[in-house]
Amino acid sequence: GSQFQEICIPRNITNSTSATMPSLAQRSALEDLSEATDTMWILLCSVFIFWMQTGFAMLEAGTVRPKNTSNILFKNLMDVAIGAIGFWLLGYSFSFGNGRTITNNPGRDTAFIGAGNWAIRNFSECSCSYHLWFFQWAFSGAATTIVSGSVAERCRLETYFMYSLFISIFVYPVVVHWVWSPMGFLSASYTDENGNRWLKQNGMLDYAGSAVVHTVGGFAGLIGAVALGPRKSFESGEGRKSPNELLCALGVSILWMGWYGFNCGSTLGAGANGGASIALASKIAVVTTISASSATVTSILVSYIQFDHYSLAYCLNNVLAGLVAITAPCAVVEPWAAMCIGIIACGIYSGVSALLKKMGIDDPVDAFPVHGACGVWGTIAVGIFATRENIKRAYGFDNDAMRSGNQLRNQVIGILIIITWTIVTSSTLFFPLKWAGLLRVSAEQEAIGLDAAEHGIEARKKYPRSNRRIGSLPSRQSAYGTPSPGRSKDEKSKSRRTASSSEMKPARPASRKHQQLFTPSRNHRHMYTQSSSLNSITATRKKSLWGTARSPLS
Repeated sequence: GSQFQEICIPRNITNSTSATMPSLAQRSALEDLSEATDTMWILLCSVFIFWMQTGFAMLEAGTVRPKNTSNILFKNLMDVAIGAIGFWLLGYSFSFGNGRTITNNPGRDTAFIGAGNWAIRNFSECSCSYHLWFFQWAFSGAATTIVSGSVAERCRLETYFMYSLFISIFVYPVVVHWVWSPMGFLSASYTDENGNRWLKQNGMLDYAGSAVVHTVGGFAGLIGAVALGPRKSFESGEGRKSPNELLCALGVSILWMGWYGFNCGSTLGAGANGGASIALASKIAVVTTISASSATVTSILVSYIQFDHYSLAYCLNNVLAGLVAITAPCAVVEPWAAMCIGIIACGIYSGVSALLKKMGIDDPVDAFPVHGACGVWGTIAVGIFATRENIKRAYGFDNDAMRSGNQLRNQVIGILIIITWTIVTSSTLFFPLKWAGLLRVSAEQEAIGLDAAEHGIEARKKYPRSNRRIGSLPSRQSAYGTPSPGRSKDEKSKSRRTASSSEMKPARPASRKHQQLFTPSRNHRHMYTQSSSLNSITATRKKSLWGTARSPLS
């Protein structure tokens, strides 16, 4: 079996009498089948987690303005590719090293960072370990992608490449080593030479990554957003216009689906322990669903009270808030506790999101309120809602850490250490780049959009063609690289004179379809009538619900 799993013979076999015990060959076959089942389970869940990259891409593309769509998609693509190379060469080694415990450590792995097994060279085809690298790389990609939303629409592409590599090979792997490696000092499995733990009893418990993945990604994104400063359109509100809700809804749906691989796959087995692992995965799927759903239902009520309407974008972010919050405690809480965790996550997301805006911190996709703040809440929730029976089932510990408050203490200490590490390491990269003038694009590039500035895609028509000339970028470049022909000044002047003269002549009657499509006055009248009708209906409905119609500003 792998270094993270223990393959056991089912209870009904081990409790049988010697007369009915299976032969050695039969037991070997059962072990092989169990190990193959575990490997297949981890590979399947890893694919689900990797599929979350598509969800992140759709959500971020739907949130940013159209002139930056290609840029944010390109960053998501590079997160996967750059992160894979970095995690293969160094990241996995810093995370798990040789994977040995303190009693069998060659002296290179430490309680702070792993070492050895560089570029997974110690793996072999018969060791059944490659699936573990694939699983951990999928987690690493999720942590890295969170940052892209916080720095969207104004970060230089080359700088983002540097950070994507930095978080994949150092920032994230070190935290993984602390919490999930047998050698990490925050780990539930850690003991020193004398059998003592750095955090007493159970250590810090983070089953699937509220702290390791989401808090790291969220706080790294926050530091990036602070170092970059707000977008030029942040104060005017242009950068907070209504998103493409179709893409956002598609992205969140994909993320919700992938989260089952994220949480359920953290059992690292399906056939092991006589079926106990797959039974635990089933319960994890239930509490994950309840937490996300309770956060969403709560957001429906909050949205109506706060905005005087039902905001789809707000509810979609609360789906993610509930999912992030349940990620750490998913294996150690009951369904009723999952509902409480989701409800509180909705309030935390709403409060932190409003606080960032008041502080002038521009996080275009609310990555920090969702992942950073709710990741912290999910980690602390373990110390509040976990039960002794569930901890014993998931980790094998049977003690009074919950009743004595020791588990809550461990969770708070652990999350504070992780936050400090992330802030310090992210600041050492972002702020020097800012001071060197290498972090943010120019004001002119930001105005025309990064699609034009960094990807050669023609700027949107709402921006003057004269403002598109930056550096060596062609002033007329089509989306597919073919120069689009321009018009001379004489042609433009003639076109304007023709348009002016045509306005003075009686217009030929146009078809109804033509009027609907091309007559501005008709379109504007239609939009105004539709908007007035909608406002009338909304006011009538609120009057029937609350007694009097309320103004959106009341």
